[in-house]
Amino acid sequence: MRINRQIKRMLTAVLGVTLGMTMLVASPAAAATQIAHKCEGNQAGDQILRCANVEMSSPGVFNAHARVADKANGNNYSVQVIEVRLQYNYGGTWLNLRDKFPADNWEPVQDIARTTSWSCGSSARKLVRAQAYVQWLRNGSVGGDWVTTPSVYICPRS
Repeated sequence: MRINRQIKRMLTAVLGVTLGMTMLVASPAAAATQIAHKCEGNQAGDQILRCANVEMSSPGVFNAHARVADKANGNNYSVQVIEVRLQYNYGGTWLNLRDKFPADNWEPVQDIARTTSWSCGSSARKLVRAQAYVQWLRNGSVGGDWVTTPSVYICPRS
């Protein structure tokens, strides 16, 4: 009787570990939650879609994400992300937590860039936003624009 209980416990433990490992493998690695989002260029007649996001890749871990795209059936612009920033507000001034300056390459349809991650750790609550500068090119003419998300509070400690 005692041996049967030990065997059941061992089998339950092995099954639990196996199931846990299966769930880790099955989880998408790039699953991030958007907690602040702003896209411009959604109106009829707009040729370029410009987006910025504050993403939470795991609890307490954040980055900024930027995307610029030539819209389908448009005028065939080349596009690029010049800079993307994860910023926080300190006394009314926006300061960079993380920023990235991607390589200067024109992409034929879409360009995406993401800052490195920033972790709350023991930080107090912060008001953050994502900001991106994107450009587009057509027939030798370059345009550009900043896209900034609404601000949002992150980090659990008050």
